[in-house]
Amino acid sequence: MEYSKMPNAEMFLCSEGAEFHDYYYEVSESQPEDSLFYCMRRTGIVAKIPKVFYVERNSMTAYCEIFCIFSGKGTLTFRNKAYPLRRGQIIVLPTYEGHNYASDAAEPLGKSWIEFYGGDSQRIVKHIVDRQGPVIEGSVFSDVISALGILQLRLMSGETKGVSLSIYQMLLALLEYEERYAAVGLEPDVRENFIRAEAYIEARLQEPLRNEQLANICGLSLSYFLKQFKQVYGMTPQQYIMERRFQRGRDLLVQTNKPISEIAEKLSYCNTSHFIRQFRSREGMSPAQYRKKYGIRSGY
Repeated sequence: MEYSKMPNAEMFLCSEGAEFHDYYYEVSESQPEDSLFYCMRRTGIVAKIPKVFYVERNSMTAYCEIFCIFSGKGTLTFRNKAYPLRRGQIIVLPTYEGHNYASDAAEPLGKSWIEFYGGDSQRIVKHIVDRQGPVIEGSVFSDVISALGILQLRLMSGETKGVSLSIYQMLLALLEYEERYAAVGLEPDVRENFIRAEAYIEARLQEPLRNEQLANICGLSLSYFLKQFKQVYGMTPQQYIMERRFQRGRDLLVQTNKPISEIAEKLSYCNTSHFIRQFRSREGMSPAQYRKKYGIRSGY
């Protein structure tokens, strides 16, 4: 069952051969490793990894990797530590460091991933992993998988421009996420509580959300929760929720062909006009103009 053609893999075990991706793209001509731009090597989407799946890579791996898990379970071993993998996690792996990961046979992983290099990627990814570890959770998952999804959609429609910018956006989101918590010096258990609150908000953006609900999830009194939240995020919980709704709406405009009225309703805006007014105020253009400028022109 061993398949030895996986790039930079010492071992690749797979029960279904190598052709298991729902989408796969590989750059035909690579740029120099010291390119000033961020460069992609490969990217792909797998709705469900084969039941038997194990990858072991050595210290010769020349590409950074990010993959976003949207279903299933698995395990990662990195720097002699084992990490359980599950839905809603971002896995960030630097160059030239060995690691291995496997999928759970009962609940195979589903993931979207990218390998990249160039620019300042080696230093930035190492900084992210050193500070946050290779497994990252929270609202940043939506930001990273959105940037990766837009890149993949553009590649599907034959557009190859903007790769460097998309990779930069993913790294910037991860850096900003790390800096948010580092600046206030939260204890690990308090940080975990806020990550759970973020995940709760992300899953329920279409619902009315009360501060009391979020405080209970964090196991904090309402007054202490509000104080800590403002310190961490620089805004109130309700302002944060509106910000996340706006960002989700912006993503839906470029990733789907849903009517603007449906997007506004889905994200609990009081009416379509309110969404359009807020969008124009924030972006300097209407949602329709934004979709025309940044959306995928075919296949979205």
